Amino acid sequence: ANVCVLLSGLGFPVKYITRLPSNDLGAAVKTQLRSYGVDTSGIAEGGDKLGLYFTENGNLLRNSKVIYDRKNSSFASLEPGMINWNEVLENVDCFHWSGISPALSASTAAVCREALEVCKSKRILVSTDLNYRSTLWNWGKSPAEVMPHLLAFSDIIIGDLNAASLYLDDEQLHRV
Repeated sequence: ANVCVLLSGLGFPVKYITRLPSNDLGAAVKTQLRSYGVDTSGIAEGGDKLGLYFTENGNLLRNSKVIYDRKNSSFASLEPGMINWNEVLENVDCFHWSGISPALSASTAAVCREALEVCKSKRILVSTDLNYRSTLWNWGKSPAEVMPHLLAFSDIIIGDLNAASLYLDDEQLHRV
């Protein structure tokens, strides 16, 4: 959503593709995104809960802390086939995705793969922000087992070397 709002503010047409609950919070998210000029037609509805995170500011004695509440959220429970990627990616030139998405669950990792395969078939430029979040990778696979297969679809990869080294082995890093 942050990338969409930024690009829309710069004058680019953008569409946000996700899954939100069909409740007042989901509606508020869509309304807020539309207020920034973001196309919300790619948002699927379903699930019961909006994924949240909370930031606890640090001070001189302790670091800041982020608490994620995304387990069982609408997005984390997204399954392959719930989004018609051929339809939502029609007339799209670039697709941007975050490493947070496959971190949430095996099913969201599969949905990322599904989207990326359609992007490849449509020759859509793919950009990725690695966005490694250690506390989100707790569904049974490590980032190194999942991310190389997804990053293979990317034309542009954004991230720091620490995240890249967790996602890719030395040989893969040298090819990137």
